[in-house]
Amino acid sequence: MTTLEVLNPVAKTHADQKARPFEPAKRPTTLDDLTVGLIWNSKRGGELALDHAGRLLKRRYRNVRVVRYDGSMPCDKDLLERAQKECDVFVGSTGD
Repeated sequence: MTTLEVLNPVAKTHADQKARPFEPAKRPTTLDDLTVGLIWNSKRGGELALDHAGRLLKRRYRNVRVVRYDGSMPCDKDLLERAQKECDVFVGSTGD
């Protein structure tokens, strides 16, 4: 007789854990007059989604400034630090 052992390769997520490791970032009530950073990790297709999101933000919010940052995977620490100094909020995208 043969025994077959079945394993579940799914890792637990933070949501599965009782204690949260960190709190979500604070969200502004509006994006009017803010600078929004669009961070792309250079995966194919992500830049298209970010560019479209940027156009939608400019249509919806008054005087919003949109800046795109083209990074890598993982994103360079210096690029992220520069973006953090220059922007109020961020939208990130991957692709594929």
